Amino acid sequence: MMKFDKYAKKLVMVVIFLLLFGSIMVFSTSWPYSYRLKGNEIEIIRKHIIFVVLSIMAIFFISYINILKLRKYSKNIFIFVFLMGFLVYSPLGVNIYNARRWVGVGFFTFMPSDFMKIGSIMMMAYVIDRYKKAFTFKNVFFKYLAIVGISAFSVMIQPDLSTTLVIAGTITSMYLVAGMDKKAVMFSVFGLSLASFGAVFFLKSGYSRTSRIQAFIDPLKYRDSKSWQLIKSLFAITNGSLLGVGLGNGRQKYTLSEAHNDFIFATIAEEFGFVGSMFLIGVYIYLAYLGIMISRNIKSLYGKMIILGIIFSIGLQALVNIGTATGVIPPTGVTLPFVSYGGSSLVMTSVMIGIILGIVRYDVKGR
Repeated sequence: MMKFDKYAKKLVMVVIFLLLFGSIMVFSTSWPYSYRLKGNEIEIIRKHIIFVVLSIMAIFFISYINILKLRKYSKNIFIFVFLMGFLVYSPLGVNIYNARRWVGVGFFTFMPSDFMKIGSIMMMAYVIDRYKKAFTFKNVFFKYLAIVGISAFSVMIQPDLSTTLVIAGTITSMYLVAGMDKKAVMFSVFGLSLASFGAVFFLKSGYSRTSRIQAFIDPLKYRDSKSWQLIKSLFAITNGSLLGVGLGNGRQKYTLSEAHNDFIFATIAEEFGFVGSMFLIGVYIYLAYLGIMISRNIKSLYGKMIILGIIFSIGLQALVNIGTATGVIPPTGVTLPFVSYGGSSLVMTSVMIGIILGIVRYDVKGR
C-alpha cells in the first residue's frame, strides 16, 4: 500500500512539474507572437495560466470519480464520443488552417479527438477485460480492428492524421501488452502500414500530406516553402548546442510559427541545450515508468488496461511531438503533453491523469 501510494504521489509531482515548466516555456516562446497579434506580451500566457489552473482542478476532481463503475457503459461512451466527432461539421465547427478539428461553444473551443483518446482506451480496456478468459484471435482481433477503424474515421474527417496515429498506436499497444498473438501482429502491422500509406498519399484535405513527406525527406530543398517550420526548428536545436543559450535568449521563436505550441520543444532545446532536452525526455520516460508501476498494483484488469492506455497515449504524443521538432518523423500537429500552450488538449490530458488517480483510489479500497 505505501509503495503503491508513493508511485501515485510521484506521478502527480511529475505532472505538476511539467505544467509549471510548460508555463515558463509558453511565456518564453509566445511573447513575441502575442505582441504582434494582440499588442501585448502576456495575452497568450494569461490564457495558458487559466488552462493550467483548470487542468489542476480537473486532476483533483476527476480523481474522485470511480471510473471502474463505468465499465459496463464503455460501449455507450465510445459511441457518444464517435458521434461527437461529427460536430466539427455542424454550425458549431470551427475551421482553423483549413482543418475543422475544433468545436466552439461560446468562448470555449475543444477538439472532439481529445475525447476519442479516452473513449477508445476505455472501449479497448473493456474488450480485453471481457475476454480475459478466452483471449483468442477470433474473440478479440476483429473487435480491436473495429475500435481502431471507428476511432480513425472519427478523427480523420477533421482531418487529424497525427492524433489518428496516436490513437491507433495506443490501442495496438494495449492489445500487445494484453497478449496479441502472432497472427494478430502480422495483420495489424500490414493493416496499419496500408492505412498510413493511404492517408498520407491519397487524402487531400485542404493541404497536401505528400508535401509534408517531401519536406521531411529533403528539408533544405523546400526551406523557403514546405519545410520552413522544420528548418527553423532544426536551427533552434542546433543553436542550443550542449547547454543552451539561456532561458529567454532563444532567437528562432521570433520567426518560428507555433513556437509556443507544436514546436515548443525546439525552443526548449535552443534555450536549455542538449542537456536540458535530454532531461525533459527523461522526465517523460520517468512518467511512463511511474504509470507502469502503478498499473502493476491494480487488481482490476479493466483499470490496469486504462492506466496503461493513458500512459501509452501520453508517451506516444510526446514522442511524435519531439520527433517532429527534431526532424525524425514528418511534420504533424500534436502538442507536447503538459508543456505546450494549453486548451482542451491540456485539460483533457490532465483529465487522463485524474482518471489514473481515481482508479488508484477506488481499486485500492477494494473493488
